[in-house]
Amino acid sequence: MSRGCSYWIQRLLMAAWLLSWKKWLSAIDIGAAAAAPNVKPQGNISKVEDAQNYHIYYGQTFKVIKNGIDGKSYLLIQSDTRMAGRTKYCTPRIKSFVIPLSNFSVDTTTSFPVSFFELLGVVGSMKGMTSNTVASECVLKMVEGGEISLINASEPQQLAPFAAHFVSNLDQFQACNFANFAATGEDSPLQRAEWIKFLGAFANLEKRANQVYKAVKDNYLCLIKVPEAKEKAFKPIVAWMEYQNGIWSFTKELYKLKYVEDAGGENVDASINKITYNISNPDDIEDLHAILCMKHTVGMQLDTIPLHSSKT
Repeated sequence: MSRGCSYWIQRLLMAAWLLSWKKWLSAIDIGAAAAAPNVKPQGNISKVEDAQNYHIYYGQTFKVIKNGIDGKSYLLIQSDTRMAGRTKYCTPRIKSFVIPLSNFSVDTTTSFPVSFFELLGVVGSMKGMTSNTVASECVLKMVEGGEISLINASEPQQLAPFAAHFVSNLDQFQACNFANFAATGEDSPLQRAEWIKFLGAFANLEKRANQVYKAVKDNYLCLIKVPEAKEKAFKPIVAWMEYQNGIWSFTKELYKLKYVEDAGGENVDASINKITYNISNPDDIEDLHAILCMKHTVGMQLDTIPLHSSKT
């Protein structure tokens, strides 16, 4: 065989290999996964109804979660399949995880909703977290008992042993086992609550996640009908405020403003909510007191509070 002929055969073989590789990658692309109506996934599935920033697609032995906040796709491979032992992805756009997770850790320095894991019943698999600033008494007792370890997020070797490390700070360094839980990118309370399905997919607990979200949604929609049914001459004006580094400010987070509206209240006027109040400035304090003594009802929420402050 001539050298030229051999060269072109090698090129054709390489092209065939690249095409097969491209086909495999497309199989885990969300478009290909969504376009497979005849595929019957094993077990239960979750359908994202309200959240806008993630979607779940199902193959027969794998799942693909597309995170719309950071553009990443998570390939979740069932542990009892051949694919689990021979497939591993860790690229800027695709990561793979073997599920159900044998263990996981959580970045709790950014107000991660640990309660989601409690509702799913998988706290026992949570083996590490980055701080003990959580509201769950159950989780805190597990930390005290040594069942959950406090880990240093700045030391990668402490995070490496976990099958997954869930984070909500998208700007930090992302190791291969990091999964971005981006519920804070949603605009409404229900959209944020539906991210329990995101976590449920990692544990093969879609059925449980669906049940929890349905109960939350049904109750929420029921409760917002209560103020609608009551005829009032005016709505109570609500000032949802936050305190940080000596400064009081009105919240601008859309999901909090939505809470107020759904509860039958009215948020403070846009001309007011841009103002901030410095507690070291007597004039600011006087102005703040004047706002809080308005005729209409004012609610106040201390949300982000420095460690040296206390909630009142």
